[in-house]
Amino acid sequence: MDDTSSDKKVILITGPPANGRDDYIQEALPRLNAEFKVGYYHVFKYIQEEARKNNIPNLTKDTVFEVSRAMLERFRYAAFSKIKDEIAKSDNELEIISTPAIFRVPPRRDYLSGKVEGITLEIIRKLNPDFIVVLIDDLLKVRERIKHDALWSRMNLSLKDLAEWRQLAIELVKKYAEDSEPLKDWIIFAREYSIKTFVDLLVMKKPRIYLSYHITGHSDFGDVQRFMRKLSDYFVCIDPYTIKDWDIVTKYDEAVDKGITDEIDIEIKYKDGLKRFKRVPIKEIEDAIDLIRSQIVQRDFQLIAICHATVVYHRSDKPSYGVMCEIIHSVMEVSRPVYVLYPFKTRPSPFFENFVDPDKIIYGDGDIEKLENELINKLKSEYKKWVTYG
Repeated sequence: MDDTSSDKKVILITGPPANGRDDYIQEALPRLNAEFKVGYYHVFKYIQEEARKNNIPNLTKDTVFEVSRAMLERFRYAAFSKIKDEIAKSDNELEIISTPAIFRVPPRRDYLSGKVEGITLEIIRKLNPDFIVVLIDDLLKVRERIKHDALWSRMNLSLKDLAEWRQLAIELVKKYAEDSEPLKDWIIFAREYSIKTFVDLLVMKKPRIYLSYHITGHSDFGDVQRFMRKLSDYFVCIDPYTIKDWDIVTKYDEAVDKGITDEIDIEIKYKDGLKRFKRVPIKEIEDAIDLIRSQIVQRDFQLIAICHATVVYHRSDKPSYGVMCEIIHSVMEVSRPVYVLYPFKTRPSPFFENFVDPDKIIYGDGDIEKLENELINKLKSEYKKWVTYG
């Protein structure tokens, strides 16, 4: 970076508000501090400090958009300038900056668009981060969280609103990362990941792997989770099912099939147990379902593009639309190496094999854990040769 130690890493963590970003970062800080000297910059606190200097002593989440857009932008610019100066003077090894990417607000006065960007290309250039993380949470979890938030609960945000908000944040970061010179490394990252995975991601010493596997029609993912745990010793495993949008799609389809038109309960299994979302209106899901379905595809394709390789755990001898599309996208669109574990006697379709180098497929119906270990050893021996890593 221009005026900081070459060994220092600056990470910008952003995303849509109300996704639990700062709580998650705070949970990770003790583990990060055990390995590095870490700086943590909560941007809104710096904005509040600038407001106090300008005789606005009570700037809160509830009152922030009562000041003019021009004044808020001055506060924000001054806040980022101060953070940049503090980073330049610090001896931290890892610097974490946290701020929302974009807000949805009631359209009025000079906020008529109803959108307020929390980051801009100018800010990205000023901070010059080594890495940008777009942290997101499940739509139903965010929906529940905003019910208990004094600010967001007044806006009556629906699932569709939250899906649009998430999409805006991702698109904004993607645009700024790609418009930067040089391009900025960035990723979409779910709050459902373990803190260990989050720490590994921020440390940036392990290659990132996108794990592709059958999701539709399956409920037991114990084998995939075991494989991920083993992989995680050497790689950052990016799991598309850490965002449970498929569960919303599945429950909605089941409701349509049964003729349910009022409300449904949706149960989702998370890392900390089963959570039940009660009385979700069918109409609210229906309004959002097309956007949710399209986001599943686009988000997974974006994750593939920002990983170094794709690994397919082909846990069924039956084909999967999703897995096949992810392989084709990996190979044909973004030139990611693809490795496959296919633990069956017969080979997959020749159309499948057309897209994967034969020497990157582990076949066989023997001990599944031995096959997993064989694939992991292959990845360990070859990742330094990937054109995507270095």
